[in-house]
Amino acid sequence: MVNETRMTDLVKGFQRALDTRRDILECFSSYGVQLEGWLKGELLYFLDVEKTGGRLHAFDREVSFGQGRRKIDIKITYEDGVCAWVELKHWLIGNQKGYKYDAGFYLRDSSPVGIKPDVEKLKLASGLKYMLILATANPGAEGWFSGVEQFNRKFAPLRVSPMTDPSDFPAQYFLGILSAE
Repeated sequence: MVNETRMTDLVKGFQRALDTRRDILECFSSYGVQLEGWLKGELLYFLDVEKTGGRLHAFDREVSFGQGRRKIDIKITYEDGVCAWVELKHWLIGNQKGYKYDAGFYLRDSSPVGIKPDVEKLKLASGLKYMLILATANPGAEGWFSGVEQFNRKFAPLRVSPMTDPSDFPAQYFLGILSAE
C-alpha cells in the first residue's frame, strides 16, 4: 500500500504540472495525434524537478533489464531502494482520420498500440510495475474501467489494476496508472 501511495502521489504531482498544459493537450486531441515522445519529455522534466527538490531519490530512462535488448521507459528508485518500472503510452481518445478511438480499443488491442506487449515486458522485471497512460481527451470512468476489465478477461493470466479514476481529471486529459500484477 505504501508503494501504491508513492506512485499515486507522484502521478498527482504530474497532474498538477499537466494542468498548466491543458491547451496543448486539447490541441493534441483536436488534431488527432499521439505524441509519446512529448509525454516522456514532460515526465522527465517533472521527475528532475522532483529529484532536485528532494522528493524523489533517483530515476533513469530507457533502462535495460534482463537478457537481450529489453528496455523499460522509466525506472524510479525510492530512498529505501525499492524500484518502480514504468512503461508510457499516449492515447488519443476521440476521432482520428475517420475512426473513433476509446480506452477499450487500446486495452483490447494485442499489438504494440495496446498495452499487452508492455505488460508482458513488465512482468519480466523485478520490483513494482506500472503503466502510465496519458489519454487525450478524458475517456470517462465507464470507458476506462470497462476497458480494464476487458483487458483482464482477454489477456488472462496477465492482469492490471487501475489506480486512478478519470472522474478526478479534466475533460482535456486523463493520467491512467495501472499496476501490472
